[in-house]
Amino acid sequence: MSPTTRWLSAAVAAVFCALLAVNSGVILAGPKAAEKSGNLELFRLYGFCMEVSDAKRRSLPDQANMLRELGFDGAGYPLWLDEKLDQNLKILDEAKLPVYLLWTSINLKPGAQPFDPRVFDAIKKLKGRPVTISVLLQGLPPADPRGMDAAVKLLRDLGNAAAEAGLRISIYHHTGDWAESFPFAVKLVRQVDHPRVGLNFNLCHWLMIEGDKDYRPMLQANAAKIFAVTLNGAQIGAKTWTNGLIQPLDTGNFDNRQLLATLREIGYTGPVGLMCFGIPGDAREHLQRSMQVWKRWQASSNRDQ
Repeated sequence: MSPTTRWLSAAVAAVFCALLAVNSGVILAGPKAAEKSGNLELFRLYGFCMEVSDAKRRSLPDQANMLRELGFDGAGYPLWLDEKLDQNLKILDEAKLPVYLLWTSINLKPGAQPFDPRVFDAIKKLKGRPVTISVLLQGLPPADPRGMDAAVKLLRDLGNAAAEAGLRISIYHHTGDWAESFPFAVKLVRQVDHPRVGLNFNLCHWLMIEGDKDYRPMLQANAAKIFAVTLNGAQIGAKTWTNGLIQPLDTGNFDNRQLLATLREIGYTGPVGLMCFGIPGDAREHLQRSMQVWKRWQASSNRDQ
């Protein structure tokens, strides 16, 4: 074979491989490509569930000040009701720490009260705030068809209340709950068909239920309805939360940079929650570690722009 023939053969092979990679969805460019497209300046990072396992058992004012001092943009908490909502919002306002996500639950068990009716008053009080109300759907086995009609009606009612307040309702897919899988939550959102009702992408629960699948096609196909995102360090293939699927950002082998790049590519610009459920020890210590990683990612993405 002549040198010219060998060169042409190599060129044809290179083009073929490139086309194959594009058509199969394989990313050959490696982590650096994900870093370059994932500008972290677009994302606000907030602490979520960081108070649950904190060995220091900090008060809400101490939690808010700690998050602000460490550089977090906000926080996520359970949805408080009545005077507690007013009191806690005042605490967060004084700390200049926005609340980005408040979660509540719906009980779909036949005959049960689905949720505290004070939720509607709480939604009204949150008008004007950058809050997403995240809803866990419980009371029935995962995907039990008996829950569909009730869930659709309740979510539409909440969606109407959220629309009046300028907020959004997001289905929180959670292992063991009726809506435990992301694909099922997508199906539910389509059934609800309400402009103010969307869904979360919760990394740890995706990995527990759908960990052997590529999340990117699901995010790309449902970009307009992803209203909230939570991530954390995680060990792929683990089946425990602590030291497994929920870790600080400096541990685990899941590629969060690729996830952030995907969010950037699909146009997600909302806040990102750092899931901290079950992480033992002093919350300040592991939050600081995660923030150091986040800032390093920010610096790297800025250099690559």
